[in-house]
Amino acid sequence: MDLWPSSILFVLVTAASTYLMATAYKNIKFQLKHKIAVRREEAVTREVNRQLGDDKKVTRKEKDERILWKKNEVADYEATTYSIFYNNAIYLAIIIFISFFLLKNATPFVNYIFSIGVASGVLALFSTSAQKN
Repeated sequence: MDLWPSSILFVLVTAASTYLMATAYKNIKFQLKHKIAVRREEAVTREVNRQLGDDKKVTRKEKDERILWKKNEVADYEATTYSIFYNNAIYLAIIIFISFFLLKNATPFVNYIFSIGVASGVLALFSTSAQKN
């Protein structure tokens, strides 16, 4: 199948996959952010207290606000990077499995549509599950 006649389908599948992957990134990041913030709270508090030292100009309320802001910043960064790594690793594993094992005898056009579509759909589905712990 030529590229131009099938380009609309390629664009649609790629756009849908992009949307589903972005949803998966957002969901995993949301699930992890609070857990990471709780784990990093003590280290961030120590670091902010060390940076401020014995500065008498800083009130307790301002110091607490800085600690909270820094804790949220660190948790947001770590949750984002972990979400990207985790989702990309699973996405790649699903695509390789589907492309090379399940659809090895299919045409490249069918292989692309189903491997990309199923991989991003399964990833988005897995990211919506509620995790406990």
